Amino acid sequence: MADAQGLILKVNTTFCLWVGRTPEELVGRKKLQELFTVGGRIFHHTHWLPMLQLQGSLAEVKLELMHADGRTVPMLLNVVRRAHGGTVIDEVSAVVAEDRNLYERELLAARKRADELVQTERKAQEDLKLAEARLRQALHVGKLFLWEIDPVSGARRFGDDVALLLGFGSERALSEADYVNAIDAADRAAEAEALRRVLDGSEEIYDTSYRLNGIDGVQRTVKSAGQGFFDQAGKLVRFVGVLSDVTQLVRERASAEDRALFAEQMVGIVSHDLRNPLSAILMGVHLLGRGELPADKQRVLGHVASSAERAQRLIEELLDFTLARLGAGLTVVRKPIDIHKLVGNIVEELALSFPDRLITHQQSGAGVCHADADRLAQLLGNLVANAMTYGAPHAPVTVSSALSGNVVSISVHNQGAPIPPDKLHSLFEPMVRGVPGNSAARNVGLGLFIVREIARAHQGKVQVVSDSESGTTFTVQIPA
Repeated sequence: MADAQGLILKVNTTFCLWVGRTPEELVGRKKLQELFTVGGRIFHHTHWLPMLQLQGSLAEVKLELMHADGRTVPMLLNVVRRAHGGTVIDEVSAVVAEDRNLYERELLAARKRADELVQTERKAQEDLKLAEARLRQALHVGKLFLWEIDPVSGARRFGDDVALLLGFGSERALSEADYVNAIDAADRAAEAEALRRVLDGSEEIYDTSYRLNGIDGVQRTVKSAGQGFFDQAGKLVRFVGVLSDVTQLVRERASAEDRALFAEQMVGIVSHDLRNPLSAILMGVHLLGRGELPADKQRVLGHVASSAERAQRLIEELLDFTLARLGAGLTVVRKPIDIHKLVGNIVEELALSFPDRLITHQQSGAGVCHADADRLAQLLGNLVANAMTYGAPHAPVTVSSALSGNVVSISVHNQGAPIPPDKLHSLFEPMVRGVPGNSAARNVGLGLFIVREIARAHQGKVQVVSDSESGTTFTVQIPA
């Protein structure tokens, strides 16, 4: 209870507990509005007093009162102004509104979250529409077609545009039976098996190709890919697939393979047929060289012999290339040999071919192994010729032979400019050369390819290490 100016005249114990004060601190000492926050005091001055003067009461006024410890206590206040013996008295009832205040705050927070969710959903819908538009554009440009599997019925559903792959002139609805019946009979079982493996979890990705027989009489090859999404129980939730027409790509690839096969066969045939006339030329040169000839004619005869021998080596390489590419690889005949003796003899022969260069031979370990001596001679000849071509002109070439455990190693080392790193990965591929096309040292680029194939024929391998400090070393390792 308070007077017209708000001075507290009477207060109960409950209210005192709420504000943390004793009756002695409040009655006759404090005005009610002094317990309000700053906002509450303003409200008391601008609304509380005028309303009491006009209508004599206030209902459900929510204000915060200051507790003695400084915290605020939300309360609902009801006020009735009465006159007692000529004195105006305000009777005030107060109820703590903490729970209601909490409810209202939670309600406001929930409303704010709801508004944010609405905005997020609206933005997601807009992003989804944009993504769908982009997807449609990408599918159109890439000539791709969508299909899916109904997780309930398990049936495949196709976009209306898939009808174009079946030879229809316009888009139309297709059933799963319509599509499956269009798959070529020879491919139908394999396609069904590929899809089954994905649906039962055996494989993660569905990826296969097959032929479609269109109603327009055209057979098309399509690539079909897709992925299933499953819940924790392993039940299919969604499956999305895409189709692409690869008919032209398959035709071009087959045509390119046919052309390559024909070219390689022609190389083999021509190379084989040239061996006989070249052998006759070399034999004729040899016979002519036995007679007494002037120096100039002897020199010309030497050039003819050198050119014919080079042509013969080229033909042998082309024949080996054809065998490696078209057949099951080069054949080798393993026989017991002394690897050190073989390499030493080859180095002596090669030294005669390169009289201006120093070739040394180093050996380690025992020497007896099983290998094809002729093929190893060919391999070593190609590696030494390569070292002479690309190595430093006045630096020696070192050939090493070693037998350690069950591994035979043959290495050829030369000094000079290192092999560029970007060429190392393709060095042993056919038609790869390390010199410009107009170089005097050029060749068809089969030497290192033949080296790799000879190593493979022996179930071995060839490696290269090249840097500016230690030079370049080719190492062939084969089982002994």
